[in-house]
Amino acid sequence: MPALEPVEITAGSLHLRPWRPQDADDVFAVCQDPDIQRWTMVPSPYTHADAVTFVERVAPIGWATGTAAHLAVVDATTAGLLASVSLQDMRDTDGILGVAPGGTAEVGYWCAAEARGRGVTTSAVRALCRWGFGALGLSTIRWLALVGNEPSRTVAHRAGFTIAPEPRPLLNAREGDIAEFWTGTLRP
Repeated sequence: MPALEPVEITAGSLHLRPWRPQDADDVFAVCQDPDIQRWTMVPSPYTHADAVTFVERVAPIGWATGTAAHLAVVDATTAGLLASVSLQDMRDTDGILGVAPGGTAEVGYWCAAEARGRGVTTSAVRALCRWGFGALGLSTIRWLALVGNEPSRTVAHRAGFTIAPEPRPLLNAREGDIAEFWTGTLRP
């Protein structure tokens, strides 16, 4: 699998950049939010070791293997952490892990509580997807969220995803059972 060159994207007042080891404390603090632990796939309870593992191992390995692009979303002026966005589970046209023109990816995101309601996540998702289609040549970006996660659904809708009319039963990786998920797709 070819590596991905980490990128930085400026989108108005937002700056998307690769995670850095010094981000661990901020990631830990933000991920104490019960809504992030409830609706995303971050571990729960979320420990400081989880944050260190994410910024020092998970995110860099995604770039190095071409299977994920995890980016911190920070305020372009203050550099304060606002959100996280990623393209993950990147697959080529044959479904094999690794980014390739014509391939697919899944978008993931969370937003710090104090940044919610300002369009931060929607703007960051739009910028990341433009990069995925333009620079990576992806053909489709997938979105999914547990039924009930209205904020995620709103972001996906505002970012242009076509949301399937009915939920799908899928494996809930955290719980190890089948749960109802909303799904959607975005194409260039």
